[in-house]
Amino acid sequence: MGRPPAIIQKIRTELALSEAEKAPLRELYEYDGAWTDKELKAKCPRQGAILKAGLLLPVHTVIGPLHMLSVTGRRLVLRDASSTHIAPQRNLDRAYIRLCMEDYGFEQTDERTTRGLEQYAGKMELFERLTPQGVALVGGTMSGGGVTRTTIDRTITRLKSSALAHHFRVILFTPSPTRGRGLAQKHASMFTLLHHVPGGTGERLKRTAFRPTFDDAYAGPASTALLEDLVVRKHPDLFPEQTLEVLRERRADRIDRFRTDLETDRVISAEQLYRHYMLHPDDLKNVPYVEAIMHPVHSRAGLEVRTRFYLTSAALQYQDDNVLGHYAGVGEMRRVMNVPANESFKLDTRRRLARDTPDAIFHSLYGPIAFEYDTGVYKLRTVQSKLESFAQQGYLQTIWGTANRQRIAKVEGIMQAEPGAKGQVILSEWWRGMPTP
Repeated sequence: MGRPPAIIQKIRTELALSEAEKAPLRELYEYDGAWTDKELKAKCPRQGAILKAGLLLPVHTVIGPLHMLSVTGRRLVLRDASSTHIAPQRNLDRAYIRLCMEDYGFEQTDERTTRGLEQYAGKMELFERLTPQGVALVGGTMSGGGVTRTTIDRTITRLKSSALAHHFRVILFTPSPTRGRGLAQKHASMFTLLHHVPGGTGERLKRTAFRPTFDDAYAGPASTALLEDLVVRKHPDLFPEQTLEVLRERRADRIDRFRTDLETDRVISAEQLYRHYMLHPDDLKNVPYVEAIMHPVHSRAGLEVRTRFYLTSAALQYQDDNVLGHYAGVGEMRRVMNVPANESFKLDTRRRLARDTPDAIFHSLYGPIAFEYDTGVYKLRTVQSKLESFAQQGYLQTIWGTANRQRIAKVEGIMQAEPGAKGQVILSEWWRGMPTP
């Protein structure tokens, strides 16, 4: 990933696969979730060609590199790729659970050994397995730093009475050695929490290696009057005024601006690094980052992004990818609205955001302005409720950023109809790359 990653929009490939080659790829999507390097080599003799064609996407995780089926791969090997809405993080979690169960020797039940425990799981991702503690429901999470305390509490609350009445255990795997330990001890009569990192170090984080380019032209401004005339005129919404100001600066000053902005925004994507600063990873010295594959717009599984998220703190590696994307989306809003990266702009950095608290507050000279970023997951009644709450709390305006262009008119209509609600609805696409010539 030396070059800035881009949106994965390629949906066709010239690579022809035999039915024998498609079969393991279907199994990858339907059951395995993702493959390790060792599994990839064992199941795909032509792994080099398959990776080059973009059918599989590699990503670095806490258990090392994993490979999952891309949009291109799904369209090639599945009958109806348009209905495949499994989020990339869920695929990674499925691979994690599978590898953990294999390491621990947990076996699938059959007609002779099953106790039908999956009926108690409901929609929870739990599997009936034979374990040294008997037939149990087994699950786990790798993404977001591992299974959360809230998830553990919800799982125990839902299953404790059934587990005690029917004498089975619930076992969850997590890469975190500390999260949820107190709850596990409290409910040890039916619940087991296992810390395990199959084949990995437990570190998702990477750091940039500084390889400066000694070139006078490269050290100068990234933007010229000619470039702005050719590019900005064709794509006026691609470069906010704040970005144009940065691009007119020398490389060293653009690096300083990136670091200042990172302290304010907490997260900057690889696409933002290039589009807003015209910088490459080699320009950054020892900046922590994580890799991610995600669907940045709710319910648009065909829009898949492989990116890096540059982080202001190594601790952010334990946040869910959607949270990191949310921070990047709010940062994109700040740039679009030409808000400076200083103490006047404050992100809400709580792990669980309150319903009536905006994602960020800009303390302008005229009063506080609420910033809210929406990937499309909010129902329209929730949008109305938030706008009403922000108006009642005395915010001067609400800047509503959406990742879905089609929602702009809908949210504008709600804003106009809501008494006291004032503001603006803007498009915020943190994953947007540079236009192709």
